[in-house]
Amino acid sequence: MKRSLYAILGLLIIISMACSKSNDDPPSPVSKLITNIKLKVSFTDPVSNQKNDLELTRETPMAYKVALKSATLIGSGTTANHQIFNQANLASSQVFDFTDNNILQSLFSGNSIPEGSYSKVKLEVYYLQMKIRIATTNRGEEHRNIRVYLSDDIENESGTHHAGDMVQFSDAGLEHGWLLGENQFPDMDPVSPRSAAYQHGGSGGWYDFNGKSGQHYGPFGDEDFMNNAPFPIYNVQPTFSFSTSNGGSIIIDLNIGGCWQFQDKSGDTMFGAADLDPNDPTKWEMVLPNVEITLE
Repeated sequence: MKRSLYAILGLLIIISMACSKSNDDPPSPVSKLITNIKLKVSFTDPVSNQKNDLELTRETPMAYKVALKSATLIGSGTTANHQIFNQANLASSQVFDFTDNNILQSLFSGNSIPEGSYSKVKLEVYYLQMKIRIATTNRGEEHRNIRVYLSDDIENESGTHHAGDMVQFSDAGLEHGWLLGENQFPDMDPVSPRSAAYQHGGSGGWYDFNGKSGQHYGPFGDEDFMNNAPFPIYNVQPTFSFSTSNGGSIIIDLNIGGCWQFQDKSGDTMFGAADLDPNDPTKWEMVLPNVEITLE
């Protein structure tokens, strides 16, 4: 049976915490034989302009991971939706690892596309993870994996993470603890349990991040996310550019250039404890990816 996607009109990705790109006019309908859907990350293409009024230092991660709960083709007309995968919990999520612009990861995992008419691709994201530089006082520059959770496994999976939590992981996937809470001086060492990171003064009071208590949200710096994140998956509908070419694969491109942005109060071009000031709260955020769709 032929595997095809027809009427790819305004191809939609619904991804957690994705930044949007404007597009004045929707693309024209396209008929194309589609045999695959691939995910990539562009490290050189910049994300949207920063939201803060301050001029923030921008850094592009050295590596980037995307953990997906599900991927589904949304049918149009009489065509039924086609689920590519749907993982029951965060521990079993499909994780895609990227270190440069040339890596493409297939979402199919051996599945085939039934013949039919589809208008959307829906992705649900558990977390995004970046490797960035951290300035320490005693050990110099360190490269660390910082994971931003977009799901709330405390309520849904008897886990320990709230939406917005920033947690450090080793390259082997070992969780070290929460970052950017109390006791980060002088080396930005992560702490556990969660309450040790997001409470202050040992009094049981919770830090306030963009108007949201650390009791329910981590310190992720995107105010729109903090104010609107539902549970368990935070979905945003972006717009994007769409172009056609000869070939048969849809390419979902997450652009992350300069996505880590922070106030560099120390002037060393790296984020560290010297940039944190309890009397003048430091601004930081992992700006969410722009999304572009093409046909390979």
